[in-house]
Amino acid sequence: MEDLIIAILQGIFEFLMEVFGYSPIDWLFPNEWPKSLIGKCVAWFIIGCGLACVSMLFLNRTWISHPVLRILNLISAPFISAIISQAIARRRNQNNPDIIPRNHFWQAFWFTLGIVTVRFTYAVRY
Repeated sequence: MEDLIIAILQGIFEFLMEVFGYSPIDWLFPNEWPKSLIGKCVAWFIIGCGLACVSMLFLNRTWISHPVLRILNLISAPFISAIISQAIARRRNQNNPDIIPRNHFWQAFWFTLGIVTVRFTYAVRY
């Protein structure tokens, strides 16, 4: 029973780190770079993969040790990150009409997908 609770807490912690990793980086880049949504999504995916590779230098072990929770994290983290980013963009859209919440959804999705894919593939389980 103790192992199950530890696995769940580890899963929640890594999940939250991946989901909320997009928001601070989103504010660093202007909305006009690159112009097309597809280009932005590709750029965010590459940035997410790069950030995951850098994180592997400092933390090459995963917090989630149970295989089912790792697969659940791989599937759910991009969607939840995208939904949270879209909600934040809707809130910011009230003051700045240039912000398009739909674009933020897809950018966050691809960024988080890049992170979780690299970490799922290369992170060492305990």
